[in-house]
Amino acid sequence: MWINMGPQHPMTHGLWNLRVKIEGEIVKEIDPEMGFLHRGIEKISEDRHYNEVITLMDRTCYVAGIAWEHLYIQAAEQALHVTPPARALWIRVLCEEMQRIASHVMWYAAFVQDLGLMSPFLYGMRDRDLLLDHFQSFTGGRLTYEYMRVGGVRNDLPPGTTDRMRKTLDWLMDRFVEYDRLCMGSEIFRKRCDDLGVLKANDCIAYGVTGPMLRSAGVRRDLRKDRPYAIYDQVDFDMAIADSADVTGRYLVRMEEMRQSVRILRQVVDWLDKHPGPVMAPNLPRWLGAPYAPVGREGYLLKRNYPKGVGLSAIEEPHGEANAYVVNEGGEHPYRVKFRSPVYVNLSAAHKYLVGYHVADIPPIMGSVDVCVGEVDR
Repeated sequence: MWINMGPQHPMTHGLWNLRVKIEGEIVKEIDPEMGFLHRGIEKISEDRHYNEVITLMDRTCYVAGIAWEHLYIQAAEQALHVTPPARALWIRVLCEEMQRIASHVMWYAAFVQDLGLMSPFLYGMRDRDLLLDHFQSFTGGRLTYEYMRVGGVRNDLPPGTTDRMRKTLDWLMDRFVEYDRLCMGSEIFRKRCDDLGVLKANDCIAYGVTGPMLRSAGVRRDLRKDRPYAIYDQVDFDMAIADSADVTGRYLVRMEEMRQSVRILRQVVDWLDKHPGPVMAPNLPRWLGAPYAPVGREGYLLKRNYPKGVGLSAIEEPHGEANAYVVNEGGEHPYRVKFRSPVYVNLSAAHKYLVGYHVADIPPIMGSVDVCVGEVDR
């Protein structure tokens, strides 16, 4: 018989439906249904100024909004032939790695709760708040930030941010040890996660699966290492790898990624302390955030013929490889905007890692995928 796990179901972690064909308790076939949360973000972006699109990026993935801002901004800057200053690039990486930890901690809290472990959920949400406090201090937001701009970032970090950040990073490293004790030291956790939801390297590559799911199968691919963007070629960190290709492997990869993000952030805050400077590119047109622009006799902004261009950006978002494609035809709005969602691809391979397991195994397996439906449907 066919049963519906969604669209309103605690397993889904978002508005989507997983149709499951079962025989007794065994999963025989699955049919993921997406589209319940579609908002037309790509088309709406084509009718907005370049910086107005940033508002939509925060709503694309509600746990990694600033990473999607970074993705779009890089493509828009290529299309517009804009080069941001060095300090802005380092602040962007600070934001992206803070967001990676916040996203993974949110995943950890929700994932372990699905397994019946309540204490880790409370600890995870407590620690995520520390990072959101930092975001709020210089962006004004805790979930939707609207902080990055074409040509840089909206404002510099307030005084004392780097010192407070170091204290938070020390706290988080101690907490990660506790997280591992609560999970890897739990017999219940190991029985529910080991050898579950296996997706081998060949299947990951065939379906285009990326991110922690790919690295948990032993494939060494991380865009921050393989195709460095921003300033990732100037910081030292290790790629998080596992080889079990199961739920436990995905857990181990994400836990190691958080430790490596802390390592990156320590280097970033040290650099920011030593290198003050501007955070926005000079000589931008007013509709890109510049304070002044030429004005005609009637008071309207003078039209310019801006150079055309195409931008293609790829970043290692917390869920996997995300891509943005922006076409500039010389106007104040992008002519075309297109995104690739890593979670959409990871969900598309669900048949490979769900069929053959029990119905009760579906929540931990799907929890290990780390589903964000906002970026799936867009």
